[in-house]
Amino acid sequence: MHRTLEAVQVDATPAVEGPLRVYFVLAALLLTATTTRTSVYAVAIVTFAALSTHAVGRAYVSLLRYPVSFLLPSLLLIAFLTPGDPAFELWTLDVSERGVRTATTAGLRAIASLSVLSFLSLTTTVPQLVAALDELRLPESIIELMLLVYRGVQVLVEQAVRLDTAARLRGGFESRRTLFRTTKLVASSLLVSSLDRAEAFGTAMESRNYAGRMPVPEYESGGHATAGFVLVVLVAARWIA
Repeated sequence: MHRTLEAVQVDATPAVEGPLRVYFVLAALLLTATTTRTSVYAVAIVTFAALSTHAVGRAYVSLLRYPVSFLLPSLLLIAFLTPGDPAFELWTLDVSERGVRTATTAGLRAIASLSVLSFLSLTTTVPQLVAALDELRLPESIIELMLLVYRGVQVLVEQAVRLDTAARLRGGFESRRTLFRTTKLVASSLLVSSLDRAEAFGTAMESRNYAGRMPVPEYESGGHATAGFVLVVLVAARWIA
């Protein structure tokens, strides 16, 4: 992906808005991951691929191709190693009918679940996710921890990129010898700067009279008809033969 995930999330135009999007995805994931019906997997893949493509365009394919590339070798192993009556022979290996069915079911379930979660990850920023969880009365300590980790990771990545760029401009990765030495120096510098940033961040929060309650933004929900329609179709595919 040429853009960062955060840039994709900010530019996204999802059909379901606000905290409702989080609840919608969680309900759809529950319906998808707890069944063995192929019809449910097909509905989840098609509907959430359409929703994600409508929201972010090609970024959906760019995101999904990475986990799928790791998934395929695992499915092949399942197909080859599952015992049972041989269905066909591939080179010198016998592939059982049970192995094919198991790999197919596992693959469809995984891709369907990935499609559902991709819609959430591509369209929902961490503050939006936290706001939705806050409406569910999640403990304030967990909300605080999530927001602090989110901000800390941003600062850490920014600092790591800056140190890596500075080291490369000075030829720090030109040979194996300099690679290990530079990596050690960058890691130690990153650790020290992270501790300094954390201390400064804590001081800044105390100076602003922080009392243990992180400010959580409010978002309006939208797209109730779309969410309801998709969930009804998933339930129908799950329970109707």
